[in-house]
Amino acid sequence: MRHTYIIVMTSALLTAPTVWAEGSSTEKSSTCVAVPIFHCVQHLADRSAIGHFGYDLQCPEDAGDDAEVYIDINENNQFSPGRIDRGQPKTFVSGKHIDEFEVDFTEEEVNAGTVINWSVLGQTAMVDFSKMKDESVDCSFMSQ
Repeated sequence: MRHTYIIVMTSALLTAPTVWAEGSSTEKSSTCVAVPIFHCVQHLADRSAIGHFGYDLQCPEDAGDDAEVYIDINENNQFSPGRIDRGQPKTFVSGKHIDEFEVDFTEEEVNAGTVINWSVLGQTAMVDFSKMKDESVDCSFMSQ
């Protein structure tokens, strides 16, 4: 069976607090957008899979290169369907971060053709196991 993994990004410009130092109570309101990124998927021998994800925190120049945004695991930072917390970050640092974390997908999710979404403040990356395989997002060659 062949699978395709589709990347879908929705766009919305949302305001989030920019935290300048971890644990600091000093916050500056700035418009930053955290765009979740689905990088690739590894197929495992047991027919499960590992998804590789990252993000791109896009902030205006006045936010500085060291801007951070904290977004707790809830309706503003969640996977769906199923478990909303799959190890995604809560603290997003400015810039593009590819392959920042991995998500284990069960054999059932893969074989059922499940569509998995990671949504962060209205931005979404989608993994669609129901489509034919797209070699450009297959990273099965990576060490396990």
